[in-house]
This record gives sequence, C-alpha cells and structure tokens, in this order.
Amino acid sequence: SSEASSLKVVNNFVDVQHLPELASGRGGWAYGVYPGLLGDAHPSWHIHLCGSRNAQDRAIHDDVLNATPGLESLNDVWRHIREELAPDYGLVRAYASGHTHGQDGAAHHYAKPSDQERVALLYTSTEWKDGWAGETVFYDAARECISIRPRPGRLVLFDGTIVRASRAPARDCPTLCTTLAFHMRRIRR
Repeated sequence: SSEASSLKVVNNFVDVQHLPELASGRGGWAYGVYPGLLGDAHPSWHIHLCGSRNAQDRAIHDDVLNATPGLESLNDVWRHIREELAPDYGLVRAYASGHTHGQDGAAHHYAKPSDQERVALLYTSTEWKDGWAGETVFYDAARECISIRPRPGRLVLFDGTIVRASRAPARDCPTLCTTLAFHMRRIRR
C-alpha cells in the first residue's frame, strides 16, 4: 500500500555532529525545480549528488557515492540505509534540498507503482526549533496528511508513490531547512 501510514520514521539515524559535512554535499547550492520529480513541483535550493536527473532513468548508481571524492560520508549513510532499511534496493539518485521562508513545496511524488521505488529522506539541519515549522507533509489516498517535523538526524523512509510536500520554514527561522534524499529502486524480490 502506498498509504502515508506506511512511513517509517527513525530518529537519530545520523549523529547530529556529522550533519554539517553531509549537508554541504559536492559543489554549491543551485536554485530551481529539481529534475526527476513527478507531479507539480516548485523551485527550491538543491545540490545534485549522484544518479540521473531524468525521471525516467532508473539505472542503479550504488558505487557512485563511494567513487566520488568528498562524498565518502554520504556513501556511509547510503550503506547504512541499504543495510538496515532497504536491503533489496539500489540507489537511483541522491541530492540535497533546502527551503527558506516563503518556499512551500508543491505536492509531488517520485515514482509510479510499477517503478518499485522508495525514498529515504534525512533531515540534515544541525538545529531545529519547534517554532521554525518546515514540516514534510505526506498525503494518504483520502488526501489526509501526516506531518513529519524536521528534527536533526531524523530519517523518513517511504514509498516513492506517496504524494508529499515540503512546508516552508517560519519567518523567524534563520537558516535553510535541509534534507538529503536517497531515491532507490527494488533490485531483488
């Protein structure tokens, strides 16, 4: 089922002290609509880390993070996700994204049911106060929603067909609300 109730939330998946190196990624932040999303999408800050930017490309890129200088810590996180949460999946793409006040994301999804994809979303802001908002909202089939707060080091694993949206941080939030997304496709049954 691709119901939002199938979300798996793992708190403290990554130690907060390691978040700054993970969130920096490779290169600088770009602003625009990140390619590879299905449905409506609004611009956001993002860093493409590996994999194809084409939404139709489902090639596996498990070795790219490991082979790219500067992305070893991201590869460690990916290996941990695969070993602990998704042993039958391979990495399709990975990217960082960020939102500031006024940047509500549009509802979108990552995959069709036949794609057999999951997404692991890791919240990488080193500090997040309750009043800063920035939740990720997941919709179920009845279009009701479940809201997940962006706690530092929290990981959410979900089916790629689930419709979701990023809510903007509050006006008094002084930083980007950052995440790392690991898109994966089933490679074994």
